[in-house]
Amino acid sequence: MKLRYFIVMLLSTVSLMAQVTGMSESSSILKSEIENNKGMDSQMFETEQMPVSNIVNPDYYYLGPGDVLMIKAIPMLTTPVPVVVSPDNMILLPRSGGLVDVNGKTLTEVRKLIEENITKYKSDAIVTTSFQKPHLSFIEVEGNVLNSSVYNLPSTFKVSDAIQLANKRGPISEKNNASEDTYIQERMRIRRTYSRNQDNSEIVDYWKRNILVVHEDGSSTLVDLVKAKSKDNAFNNPYVRQGDRIIVPFNRTNFGTISISGEVNRPISIPFKSGDKLSELVEYGLGLTSFADTDNIYLFDNGNKIKLNAKDGKIVVDNDRLLSQGAVVIAANLEERQSIEEGVVTVRGYVNSPGAFPIVNSKTTLREIIERAGGITEGAYLPLAKLYRKSNEFDELSESRTEAFKLFRKSNLTLEDTVRYTLDIHAIEPIVSVDFTKALNDKNFDVTLENGDEIVIPTSPNRVYVFGRVENPGFVEFEKGQNIQYYITKTGGFTNVADEDRTAVIRKNTSSWEGDIEKTLVFDGDYIYVPGEVDVSTSTEQAKVSTYAAIGSIILSLGFLIVNIVNTVKK
Repeated sequence: MKLRYFIVMLLSTVSLMAQVTGMSESSSILKSEIENNKGMDSQMFETEQMPVSNIVNPDYYYLGPGDVLMIKAIPMLTTPVPVVVSPDNMILLPRSGGLVDVNGKTLTEVRKLIEENITKYKSDAIVTTSFQKPHLSFIEVEGNVLNSSVYNLPSTFKVSDAIQLANKRGPISEKNNASEDTYIQERMRIRRTYSRNQDNSEIVDYWKRNILVVHEDGSSTLVDLVKAKSKDNAFNNPYVRQGDRIIVPFNRTNFGTISISGEVNRPISIPFKSGDKLSELVEYGLGLTSFADTDNIYLFDNGNKIKLNAKDGKIVVDNDRLLSQGAVVIAANLEERQSIEEGVVTVRGYVNSPGAFPIVNSKTTLREIIERAGGITEGAYLPLAKLYRKSNEFDELSESRTEAFKLFRKSNLTLEDTVRYTLDIHAIEPIVSVDFTKALNDKNFDVTLENGDEIVIPTSPNRVYVFGRVENPGFVEFEKGQNIQYYITKTGGFTNVADEDRTAVIRKNTSSWEGDIEKTLVFDGDYIYVPGEVDVSTSTEQAKVSTYAAIGSIILSLGFLIVNIVNTVKK
């Protein structure tokens, strides 16, 4: 009995020692593996952190050599283990020892493959795979960019990031003769991103919807940055891959467009592409402004006018449709619709009741409004009255020489007229051509008014200003019926350097010049200008001398010729 008990105890002890030894060995193996992984982990992340540029979308990110994944599989791997994609696009799974081919696969697809392989080894394993670090890829960017070159970029960069980097200004190098002017000119040639139409809507360049990416395997992708930004669709703006060649096309001057304008937050005109939808165009507009007339929103497409609805500050597309080239969505202005027939004009100056008056656009006349204002007062001076009209039409002409000379280039004027023409352009006033004296007395000379018009009735200045080459320039009290000579005499007469023949009166109301001293009558508020003798430049004088010398030389030559002929005849 004791012997049996002793044998049982001995066997139990041996079994227990074997289990302890096995646990010790397993613990040792696991500890060794964890230590190795720690070493690998520290080496892997000692390098400087690379920019990722974008939040990675696993459905569109393709793994490549150098990508680092962190794999955790409970209960086998409670600590995440780093795994690196090999140069042949393979990964070695920890513990199971299985190889997974990741060539041409997205992060989502690789995660699924890893889970399938590990669960084959341990069916109840809980597998988690995270993306830790992207690889670097050599990318070529060429075409319509400032710096066509090869770039080494993190694979989390998108095509748009690569193009933006290629348009960054590099350091000026004497070796390639780069300069500030060259950079500025090239930048102006390439960038029209913030170009605007006359209605201040944004114009999108042709290249932004037609970028071609040629991949290393020979396949290609057409990138549409407009659609990608609106839809946040990674397919239209993919991540760069090793060996990608990004070709940015040069802009075209003539291409079809679609646009959304009016009271939307982002009026925009974009290049047309087959397959463009109404819902996408509406989305580009970023909703309606607070001034939008929600009952007056229309799509004009291929000769059709289609009413669109609105809700909660957005255009609602009940029935989406493909657009054709030239399609336009217009959201009307609520205030414009309410005030399209009505308006307000202002009357200032010498009337009995100055102020603002309601009108019917293009129907209410000048005479009617002056009558509503109580008529003109005794001190009003109608020859200098003006009717101002709101208009931005001439702003570009007066501010931009380019716009002004567009009108000049097909004229019959000479180059000598350029200075005078430029002065005339800058002197343009937004006024209505009307003779107040005639308009208020004869309906045939009356004019209709528009919203925003301003009527100014001044008083009589009772003075004339004389300046230039006179003894005492300045104001002279106006005397009705007097000519230019009268006012010249009042200022002490001409100076010794005055050019009397070019003396002129400048009309206050029209700025026209008239110059007969004896016959021209001066009106209240006019200016009289007395110029000096005509200035002659040194070059002109030299030209005259040269001309006279040439004429003298010709006469002298003719004289010698005649003498020779006479002498020959006598002989």
